[in-house]
Amino acid sequence: MKRVIAGVVFLWAVNLFAGDWSQFCGPGRNNVSTETGLADSWPEGGPKVLWEIEVHDGYSGPAIRGGKVYLIDREDDTSLLRCLDLESGKELWKVSFSDPGESKGKKFDGTRGTPTVTADAVYLVTGYGTFACIDPQTKAVKWRHNLLDEYGMELARFGIGQSPSIRGKMVLIAPNSIQTGVAAYDQETGERLWVSPGLGNHSYVSPRVVELCGQEMVVAVGSNVKPPKSKRRKKGDKNPELKKKIRPSHVVGLSVEDGSILWNYTGWSCQIAIPHPVALSGNRLFITGGYKAGSAMIRIVKRGDGFGVEELYKTGAVGSQIQQPILVGDYLFIGSNSNSRKDGFACFSVDGKLAWRTKEIDGAPNFERGPFILADGKIAILDGKTGILYLVKADPTKYTELASAPMVEKNDMAWAPLALSNGKLLVRDWNTLKCVDLK
Repeated sequence: MKRVIAGVVFLWAVNLFAGDWSQFCGPGRNNVSTETGLADSWPEGGPKVLWEIEVHDGYSGPAIRGGKVYLIDREDDTSLLRCLDLESGKELWKVSFSDPGESKGKKFDGTRGTPTVTADAVYLVTGYGTFACIDPQTKAVKWRHNLLDEYGMELARFGIGQSPSIRGKMVLIAPNSIQTGVAAYDQETGERLWVSPGLGNHSYVSPRVVELCGQEMVVAVGSNVKPPKSKRRKKGDKNPELKKKIRPSHVVGLSVEDGSILWNYTGWSCQIAIPHPVALSGNRLFITGGYKAGSAMIRIVKRGDGFGVEELYKTGAVGSQIQQPILVGDYLFIGSNSNSRKDGFACFSVDGKLAWRTKEIDGAPNFERGPFILADGKIAILDGKTGILYLVKADPTKYTELASAPMVEKNDMAWAPLALSNGKLLVRDWNTLKCVDLK
C-alpha cells in the first residue's frame, strides 16, 4: 500500500535499491512492502521454494540489500554475520567473533535481532549483548561494544533482542538497563554520543525515529518487570523505595540531539514489551503488548515549549505479544495472541472498534505468534505453531484466506521476522531459512 500518513515520517537515512529489506520490519520498520505483481493464489503444492539452508537455533530475522541476504547466526560461543546470495542461497562470506553466553533455559537460547544494512556497514546486536559494526568490504569487525559490561547488566532470561535503527550519522539501540534506556552511537567510530534515562528493564523494543508535532524524536518503550530479588521489599521492610515490586512501564519521546525525555506516558503497562508503537496521522501512537497488557492509543500534543500526552483510549480487545501490527488505511491488522490470549489474527479500527478476529470465525487458523508482512494488498502470515504459510487479503470487512501451504517444521516458536525482496519471501523456523517465490 502506498498510503501517505500525514504528520508521521519514518526515517531511513540511506539510499535503498528497489526491493531492499535492509532492516527489521523493512524499509519503514512497519512490515509494509511497496512491491506489486505478487500472486493472488498458489499452486496445489504451495509457492515454489527456491532454496533452503540450515541455521542455528534462534529467532534472528534476515535483512536484504542489493541482492544479498544478511543473517545473525551462531556456532558454540561464536556469533556470526552470514552473507548469502538471494538468488541461490549460497553463502558468499561470513564474519565471526567471540560472543560467549547462555540464556536461562535451552528453549530461550539462540539468536536474536535483525541486522541493519547500509551502503558500507552492517550493524547488529546479538542475543548475548555484543553490539557490532561489520565492514562488508573488508569482512571484519570495525568496532564493537559489550552491552552487559558497558551498562552493568545481567543477561535476561530471553537474552537481548535489539535491531539497530539509523538516524543521520547515528545508530540507535536500547540497552534497557536500570539506568539507561536508549543509547546513540557514531556510525563510523562506534563512539557513544548520548544515553537516555532508564525506562524500566529488559524491554525488547528497538528504538525508532518518527516525526511528531513537526519534530523528529526517538520513540522508545520500557517494561515493568520486577526488580531483582535483592532489591524487592521484604516482609516488614518499611523502606518506601522498595514498596512497589513492579517498576513502571514508560513509552517516551526522546530528543535526537541528546536523549533527553520530551514526553512520557505511563498509563499503559507491559511486563515485557516487544512490538514498537505504531505511528498514525494526527500525532497518534498505537501501543500494544502481551502479558495481559492489551493496547492503548495516545496523542502527542505541543504545549508551549514542550510536549504532552493525551490518552485517547485503552482496550483489552486486542494485544500482540511479539509481532508488529500493520496499518492499512484506518485499520490495524494484529496478531492478537500471547501466553494467555488466543484471539488469532485480528482487524481493529484506529478509533478503537474491533472489526474481526479469527477466534470467532469457524475454520480460520489461530496463527499463534507467527510473523506477517503486507505487500500488494495481501498479507503473508506464518502460523508460529503449525508452520503453515498463509496468504490473506488485507480486507478490513472480513477475513479472506487466498492460499495456504505447509512451509516450515511444526513447532511452537516460528516467530522470526519475515523479509521480502523482489518477490522472494524469506521464512525461517528454529533451524531452517527458506526462500519462497511469491510472484
